[in-house]
Order: sequence, then structure tokens, then C-alpha cells
Amino acid sequence: MYQLLIADDEPLEREGLELMVQRAMPEQFTIYHAENGRVAIEKADKHQPDIIFMDIKMPGIQGLEAVSVIQKKLPDTKIVIVTAYDYFTYAKEALSLGVSDYLLKPAKREQIVALLQRLTNEIVTDRSKRTQELKLIEQVSHLRPLTENECTLMLMLETVQELDVLTLSRMLAIEMQFGSAVVIAFPDVKDEKEQRRVYECAKHYVKSQQNCLVSPVIQQHMAVFFPVVLERERDVQQAAFLHDAGKLREYIKQQTGQTICIGIGSVQKGAAGWRQSYEEALAASKQCTEAVPVQPFRKEMKRSISEEQERQLCNAISIMDEQAAILQLRTMYEKLIDITKSDAKRIRAELLSLFGHISQFMQRSQLQPELISFPDIDDLSMLRVASEQYIVNIISKMKNEREKRAGHLLMLAKNYIKDKYTEDISLEQVAEHVNLNSVYFSKLFKKQTGETFSDYVMNMRIEKAKQLMRNEALSLKEICFQIGYHDPNYFSRVFKKCTNEAPKEYRQKLLL
Repeated sequence: MYQLLIADDEPLEREGLELMVQRAMPEQFTIYHAENGRVAIEKADKHQPDIIFMDIKMPGIQGLEAVSVIQKKLPDTKIVIVTAYDYFTYAKEALSLGVSDYLLKPAKREQIVALLQRLTNEIVTDRSKRTQELKLIEQVSHLRPLTENECTLMLMLETVQELDVLTLSRMLAIEMQFGSAVVIAFPDVKDEKEQRRVYECAKHYVKSQQNCLVSPVIQQHMAVFFPVVLERERDVQQAAFLHDAGKLREYIKQQTGQTICIGIGSVQKGAAGWRQSYEEALAASKQCTEAVPVQPFRKEMKRSISEEQERQLCNAISIMDEQAAILQLRTMYEKLIDITKSDAKRIRAELLSLFGHISQFMQRSQLQPELISFPDIDDLSMLRVASEQYIVNIISKMKNEREKRAGHLLMLAKNYIKDKYTEDISLEQVAEHVNLNSVYFSKLFKKQTGETFSDYVMNMRIEKAKQLMRNEALSLKEICFQIGYHDPNYFSRVFKKCTNEAPKEYRQKLLL
């Protein structure tokens, strides 16, 4: 049922048009009347009609004035101008305002019906498009948090993905020009539920203040990336960040009772600059104290460990090469001692920053990061030992996790083979089922089972054949086909290879 408003100062015109519509298109329209432009505006506002027939020449507010007012409130309403020949030029002006069509009095029945059918078809199409748009908006709203997480992690970790960080930022309606990173750390909040409360509270606050990117929690800290329009000098901009950070701390304290510390990076340009700002904010957050809980980045805080050194260490960890990882860490540690002149406090800060990055790397590998803290260690040799033990623990955990994952995938593969072994099943088919490369799957399967894939399937078929041989009603040929072989001679050769007996001989002994 559609809503139709007829606006005309002549009652006979309105009634005649209504009668014509009801007869030609019964039970399709609820029809309302308006005798002038003012009433048309009021009834349009009240009933929100799908279609309006508007006479141009009416007392008081004229038709075109009413059209202008109505369209601002109801842009999707289809408006048809109705006019006499004398006002044809006005009808053309109405079309420039965006009305759907016009009718010249006296309009024929066929003309009106055809016009209404076209407009109702357009309404159905428009509603369908709107429904699809709403579904798309809903889908995007569900994907936005995932996209935001991916974008921030790419900034923090400098990972390589199919979509680059600029593409993701544009999907989130954030142009990656100038910007600054802020690290919100809560090292004293150990409970996961409390961490979640602080995270949600901080995210709600910063999102309500400005369009920004918020990362997930990593090693008891989160990063916020703020786009910046450089209308002010950088030092003035950083002063504004300091002021806002103080207000954020107060808000979180009021809402959760928890105390946070905040590191603020400098204003930088582009994805590489935003990443650098995050590094600065992370380093600054390590310098926070109870007396100074908000720290802006200072140049002397620049990290002594290069990105290349860090990448080499992560690579050694990723392939679980403990010896190479420890050697790389010792090289970095010696360099830290030299650069910092054995400043234990600064070395701790550098190491914690490094381990924070390693933890992020582990999360990207879907592994739960190890937590490390040595706030009271000032002895340099103890710091080195604690750091090396951290690396050993990480690699040990990765090996355990990989073994568990391999066991799970092997179980899925075995179940799939059990369901499909009577078919022409291939190694590639099973590897695809468990989402692994076929070469890697072949090696993993052999390592975990002690058999090649083909031998495993062959032995499963032969064991099933042995069971079926107990059923005297089945011929050997039928058994051959039931276990996935199509050539009885080939089946006989395979069976003898596995049992050292021909199928017929084996069955005779079995049935004695």
C-alpha cells in the first residue's frame, strides 16, 4: 500500500483524480487531499506520502514553493507537478527543482495510470537499494573494528599484508597525513577483566573527542593514532596533547579507579612517520613515574636498537632458532651497554620496548605473548640473563604451540581421510582441507604418523578389507570396490604387499 497526496484547490479535480486512481489501481493507495500549499506541507509532514500530485497554481503558498519545502524534508518522495497549458513554463522550472514528472490538465486516465505504475516501480527499486545499502552499512560496521585492529597493528609492527596501511586507513575515513601517536599503559593492572574495563573506557573517551585509530591491548598498553591538522606549531600541538592526556587520566581514574601512564609521540607525516611516533610514545611511556605519569617524547629517548636488529631477532625467533636468537640478543645487549654507558635504567627501558615488540610479533603469530618485568634489577649481568631466559621461554612456548597445532591439524586430516578413503583421495585434497601447503603437509604428515600419505591410505584400505572379508556374502571383487580400488588385480598386489598373502589365501585362513 502506497501513500498518495493530491494537492489542488479544486475539490472536483481532487475527487476526480482519486476516483480514477482507485478504479484503475484498486487497494494500492491510501489517498489524502490538500486544498492549498500550506495544507500540502502539513499533510506531507504528517503522512510522509510516497507520491504527491501538486497543482502549481493554488491560493496562498503556491505549488512550487510547497515543493521546495517538502523536498527538503522528504527527499525520497516522488512529486508530480499538475498544471494547465498556460503554466507549462512553470512545469519546466519544477523539473529543474528535481520533481519526478509533470502532468498537463486534463490528463488522460491511461497517462495517469502509466505514470503511477512507473513511480511505484521506482519506489520498489529505491527501497530495495536502501535495504541493500543498510545491509552493507551493517556489514561494514561489523568489519570496522577488525579493520581498525589490522591497521593499527600494521603501524605498530610494520607488517606486510595484501592491503597496505594507507588503504585500510582510508576505509576507516582517516587520511594518513600528519599525526601523532599516544601510548596508554597500565602496567599495574594485571587482571584481564580490569584491563578490558580500562581499555573500553579509554577507547570510548578518545573516540568521543576525535576521529582516531585505537589499537588492541598489547603487553598492558594500547596505542591511539590521532590525525593532526598542522594549524599550530608542533610544540603547541604537543602541549595540547599533554592537556588532553591529563583529562583522559582523570576520566579513567573516575570511571575505573585505575591509574594509567601516557607516552606522547611527536607529530609526524605519513605511515612511516606515524610508526615512528608510536615508537617515540612507547619509549616515553617507559619513562613515566608516579610523580610524572604523562611523558612527551624527548630526543634523548630515541631507541638504541635499530629496526634491522629487531627484525633479525624476530626472524630467529620465528624459525625457533634459539642459538641464533640468543647470539643476536647478546650483540644488541653489548651495543646497549656501550651506547648508554652502562645506564641500567635506560637499558631496562630499551629492553622492555624490544620485548614489547616481540610480544606484538607473537600476537601476530596467534601466540599468547610472554610477560616480562624486571623493575628492581640494576645488575647488568642479571639483566642479560633475564633477557636471554625470556627469549628461551618464548621459543619453547612457540615449539609447544606448534606441536599442539600440528596435532590438531593431523587429527582433522585423519578424520577427513577416514571419511573419504573409499574415493580417489589425494594428498593435495587433504592439504587443502586443513589449509596447509601440500609440500609442508606431506612432511608434517610423515613426521607425525611415521608413514607417507599414500602408505597411510593404503594401510587403512587394507585394514578395512580384512574386516569385510569376514562377510562371506561379499566377493573379493566387491570388497575391492568398497575400499576404493577399481582394479581387482591391483588390489591383490597391494594386499599381498601389506600382508605377504594373497587376498584369497588370507580369507581362507580367516574363515577356517
